[in-house]
Amino acid sequence: MTRYYDVDGVLCVSVTTALSVLRKPGLEYWRGKHGNETADSLLHEAGDLGSYVHDLCEMVNKGEPWEVRSPNSDIWCMVSAYEEWFKSNVKQVLGVEKVVANELYRYAGRLDLEARLKGDRTGSVIDIKTGKTVYPDTALQLSAYVEALAREGKKPKRRLVVHIDKNNPGKLTIKEYPAECHDRDYRMFLYALELYRYFSGGAKPDEIIKIRRETA
Repeated sequence: MTRYYDVDGVLCVSVTTALSVLRKPGLEYWRGKHGNETADSLLHEAGDLGSYVHDLCEMVNKGEPWEVRSPNSDIWCMVSAYEEWFKSNVKQVLGVEKVVANELYRYAGRLDLEARLKGDRTGSVIDIKTGKTVYPDTALQLSAYVEALAREGKKPKRRLVVHIDKNNPGKLTIKEYPAECHDRDYRMFLYALELYRYFSGGAKPDEIIKIRRETA
């Protein structure tokens, strides 16, 4: 899906749409192995699972009660593991499913969680992944969010991924991208952004989400 955000009249391409220009050789091999029809079906099923887990994790982030139909289900194990990590590590929630935008470069994205972790003085950007693996372009995605938050006067300390393993429910992997690599990763994102615009030729968005900035 080609997604854009209308931020107070400025049309911004979504971060994930821009990064779709990058190849994922592992995914291409997997598609070739299973065939497009089977791969599409499996991806749809995985997308439904990922969306459901994300919705429940969002409730955890907001401090809302959550439940699934079966307490013994894989989904219950996945979200319970996330909740345990959240309670053990998050000191203060700064934003949940927050849209951040950089009008200078005309991109925007929805951040899963902005939070201050225990022991930190500033916030961090945190992304929740439920896929089989965490692709390298995630570092670029989170750098784009960091720079968008910087336009709000914020300086996030960390870029974290909480990978909830659907193949091993209850297991979490935390991946932190080094702060010293942020400038390089953001530069790579901007290259991808320009490549997307070059190759898309101004493609018509499938979806435009209107965002209005809050004013003091």
